[in-house]
Amino acid sequence: MHGYSTDSSERRTVPLLLALLAIALAWASSRFLSAIHLSIPWWADAPSSMAFYGALYTVFDRYLWRSSLVRKLGLARVPNLEGRWRGYLITSYDGHAKRYALIINILQSWTQIIVYLTTPMSMSRSCAAVIQMDDPEGAALIYQYQNQPLADAMKTMHMHYGTAMLRISNGGCLTGDYYAGRDRRTYGRICCKRS
Repeated sequence: MHGYSTDSSERRTVPLLLALLAIALAWASSRFLSAIHLSIPWWADAPSSMAFYGALYTVFDRYLWRSSLVRKLGLARVPNLEGRWRGYLITSYDGHAKRYALIINILQSWTQIIVYLTTPMSMSRSCAAVIQMDDPEGAALIYQYQNQPLADAMKTMHMHYGTAMLRISNGGCLTGDYYAGRDRRTYGRICCKRS
């Protein structure tokens, strides 16, 4: 997986809140250890707030950001796109004449994502991504990809880079456009639904 950026402000506020919680937990654990008359060496006690922060950040990054409570509190607005999506693409290569089945697999945490797109002819994976939240048209997943043709693909296909911009609809669909790099010069439409 690779990092992704977002225009949502949560990436500024959540680390601060986690740091404050880590300091409070380090203080509470120190008080608890004092209350039960257990003494630990200074070198174990001193970095405890950093250890609590690391643990809290990891748990938030992998799990908590998806929870309904965290979303209700407004701590996470980035949509959870993880899962398998099925749909089709149409391409300018054949004059938009045919729908090609596709599967998109997205792996995502709060800070990282990877998008795998598979068609009968090729496979692509994302190299960089943005989840754009504050757009009047709705949230969007924008990513650059590297496409690798499968062994039985047309001879005209070769490895190339491209970009896709997919809008996230309220109905649970990813719909948008893609275009391949300058050597391929194709573009088209992607439409898929979480399966």
